[in-house]
Amino acid sequence: MAYPNPNPTLAAALDRGPIVADGGLSTVLDQLGTPASGPLWTGEVLVSRPDQVRRAHRAMLDAGAQVVLASGYQVSGRTALLSGRSAATADRLLVEANRLVREARDGWAADAETSSAASPAPVSAASPAPVSAGCAGRAWVAASIGPFGAALADGSEYQGEYGLTVAALTAFHRERLDVLAAAQASPPTSVDVWWFETVPDPDEVAALVAGLAPVLAELDVARLPVPEVIVTMTVGRDGRVPTGAPIDEALAPMLRLDPTDPARPVALGVNCCAPQDVAPALDRLAMSTDLPLVAKPNLGGTWDHVAGAFVGAVSDGSSSAGHRPLEAWLDLGARLIGGCCGTGTFQLSRIAAQLANLGPAGGHETR
Repeated sequence: MAYPNPNPTLAAALDRGPIVADGGLSTVLDQLGTPASGPLWTGEVLVSRPDQVRRAHRAMLDAGAQVVLASGYQVSGRTALLSGRSAATADRLLVEANRLVREARDGWAADAETSSAASPAPVSAASPAPVSAGCAGRAWVAASIGPFGAALADGSEYQGEYGLTVAALTAFHRERLDVLAAAQASPPTSVDVWWFETVPDPDEVAALVAGLAPVLAELDVARLPVPEVIVTMTVGRDGRVPTGAPIDEALAPMLRLDPTDPARPVALGVNCCAPQDVAPALDRLAMSTDLPLVAKPNLGGTWDHVAGAFVGAVSDGSSSAGHRPLEAWLDLGARLIGGCCGTGTFQLSRIAAQLANLGPAGGHETR
């Protein structure tokens, strides 16, 4: 049987105005005293302290996030083996990641409903408008699906050019998509969105299109919830992905999909790039699509694989949460805005507050 989502679709919500995405899960886990490390990254905390993963999701919801990503970004059979576990462990962890993000969202939503019923907020012209009109108290959960580079656990997602064929990349992604599709059959582990993030390579985009089509079709035939799709790539200063292709060309296989195709993304854009690299990439995409765009940068700096951190990142979040970049991103069509590595609850709450103060459409007409 189908399990209806009580929320409107994320696509419908984005049509009404900007939505706040979450921040860096590893950053919030670090704030809670459980830093991510090792080949599984946040998946390692999922193994050792699942309660902390749930707390981190809840903290970002409380800070204003309306789309929250699960902790499976770097979880795959490859990283499980690298961590000294069986490849089958990865399947269990991907489902567990979904369960924890669902628990956090459902608990937050129940608390918000109880609080609203007990003391309804006064209506005042001076009160800030909700970020997206009609979506207050609602949030969407997403499976975080990392690129092949994340499975190598060596920072390859910031380089691309893996030396693999599209067919090999399709097979890699299909393994996890089958696991996530099976999780859609159970309400506690079903998610609203499959978010492919930090993709560096046009060939990987083509592989995602090839891998998604049959899996989503099977879910539809089985009358199980078909997740919406989001794809974000990492970019450099000129709107080009690490392999050198302009982001609009790299995402062309997604953009060419028919609007009725369930694999067509409801939003696409950038994540885990420096804040100053967002606008050039969105500018390229805005000339190629009317889809809502995503801005989810890190706090800048250069990834140091040995240190497992971004060196030279802005510590106070000013570059990613100031009014001027937010307004520029909104002008270019950004409708899903959050942060990546380095973005904790402080920066996330600033983004949420500033978007709310800009009005129900972020101070701009929706595209």
